[in-house]
Amino acid sequence: MNIETVIVLGNGFDLDLGWDTSYKSFYDKHDGWKLHMTSEDDLFQYVIKHTPGNWFDFERTLHEYALHRAEEPFPIDDAYKIARDIQDYKSFKAQLMAFISDAIKSPINKDSYAYRLLEAYVKVKMNRNSDKFFPIRLFSYNYTPLLDVIHQIDNNAKVSYTPVHGRTVDQSIIFGFHDDPNILKEYRSIQKSMDENYKSSDIVTASLQANTIIFFGLSLGYIDGVYFKNLFTQISNLTNPQMINKRIVFITLNNESGNDIKNNLLDMGINLQLLYNSNRINFIFTDNSQKAKTEKVFEELLNSLSH
Repeated sequence: MNIETVIVLGNGFDLDLGWDTSYKSFYDKHDGWKLHMTSEDDLFQYVIKHTPGNWFDFERTLHEYALHRAEEPFPIDDAYKIARDIQDYKSFKAQLMAFISDAIKSPINKDSYAYRLLEAYVKVKMNRNSDKFFPIRLFSYNYTPLLDVIHQIDNNAKVSYTPVHGRTVDQSIIFGFHDDPNILKEYRSIQKSMDENYKSSDIVTASLQANTIIFFGLSLGYIDGVYFKNLFTQISNLTNPQMINKRIVFITLNNESGNDIKNNLLDMGINLQLLYNSNRINFIFTDNSQKAKTEKVFEELLNSLSH
């Protein structure tokens, strides 16, 4: 299989598109949670007392609570609290789906970098018979209905993508944290791999085969970083020339979020100097801080997809 480009979408893609699906907005919309704040030590109280700032931190908070419960399990007489915790998790998940379903009613910004990248993807897939040769693959970690946007671009487009964590449209979202043997058996249902909708994804294999990898709005943080640690380790290995010399493009909001990505890579144990020296690394910012430079690099990137 000849894969030229892999595109990986995170929450920042939706935000740039015009859909406010950030956790901050989710939390603000459910600000009434604070009215139910008590001194109890349970999942609900833990989440609202440790309010994270974005999606991967929400899932990290769930993970930290499960580790907390492993260190301080409920007494036998309070075993019912475990069931209550799991019900709280299911309630968060249901409220999250409702929130996203409402957020995607907002108009799409057709001038955004997100929309323009998706346009280029559809054009390539339609013009190059790529369903047969797979020169470009698209993976999304978002729950939003990307096919609806694709059909706005071209109503006749027979184009697919891989929703790594499911979609709200068929209530198949996968919400939780990565596998951890330190979690009590009673809390393992919060692990993503335990979800009945969890499926195999060849995102790392495809990325290793690709010449260009585009990350749009994915911070590579605590939870999703698990998927990509192996990838970045391999493409930073100068002793394996078949794995290096890739073009890696990070499309993110601004220099601050770009530094967050670098810090998350460092937290994975990735040597940034080796990564930079063995590959071509670009950062594209979607705000107006470096618009002239960003637009030039972005246009060049779009043109490269069709050649």
